[in-house]
Amino acid sequence: MSDGSVMRYRDLGAGPVLLLVHGWAASGDFFESVADQLAAGFRVVIPDLRAHGATPAGEGPLDIDLLANDLQTLIDTLELNAITALGWSMGATVLWRLIARMGHTRFAGLIIEDMSPRIINTEGWALGMATGMDSAGSGRAVEAMRHDWPAYAAAFAPNMFARGRAAREPAMIADIVARLSRRDGDAMADLWLSMASQDLRESLPIMNLPTLVISGARSEAYGPETSRYLVESLPEAQSVTFANSGHAPHLEEPQEFASAVTQFANRVHAAAVTHHNTEGKPS
Repeated sequence: MSDGSVMRYRDLGAGPVLLLVHGWAASGDFFESVADQLAAGFRVVIPDLRAHGATPAGEGPLDIDLLANDLQTLIDTLELNAITALGWSMGATVLWRLIARMGHTRFAGLIIEDMSPRIINTEGWALGMATGMDSAGSGRAVEAMRHDWPAYAAAFAPNMFARGRAAREPAMIADIVARLSRRDGDAMADLWLSMASQDLRESLPIMNLPTLVISGARSEAYGPETSRYLVESLPEAQSVTFANSGHAPHLEEPQEFASAVTQFANRVHAAAVTHHNTEGKPS
């Protein structure tokens, strides 16, 4: 990457490119429940973002722009084109920021998994986090992250899933807590602050890409109104809701999730091929 740090990524399968970008405090391994199924029909590239998984934090301040730059470096290095990119939670913010700054010529489609273009609620904007988190609440969360990250991770993990799943599947939650706890609290706090400062609402109308907006009907992170806002704001968006999922449908309903992503990505690829074959020919 730009500072000489090395990004860890997985590169599976062959075919049209699917780029899977994980969320805050997670890693590419959080897509392991769907990776093999998707790799049956696509080339699936799954990075660990900076300060996550096996990719180090490196030098300099951690922010969303740096993660977007890293992602552009990965795309350039692997010479990826006609990408269908999936961003889960903060991964969507990174993709939106990358496309807003650098355009979408390398992209064929976009999949947004349970995210808002502005996570902080303000007067006149109530489609951020469903908890109603405002700037003051975000500040308190950052203090808690820096003070005792393992405790914060343990409290945060159950809220990734549909209510009640923690009680039904304690072993799964314990595994997620163990994974999240490996992160550095200060690094996560820095990235949270950067994510909380983002307001990408004005960028959405220029993202003229086929887009699938995925949400969990039982998400404790964002409500259904947020998904409706995205569908109305993005020029070519459609939505799918997973009835038994919270903030992480790819973990909670992996087979159904992989099927929905496969169908969408196949449509995107077919449309891209048709456009390529007809481009420049008289109608």
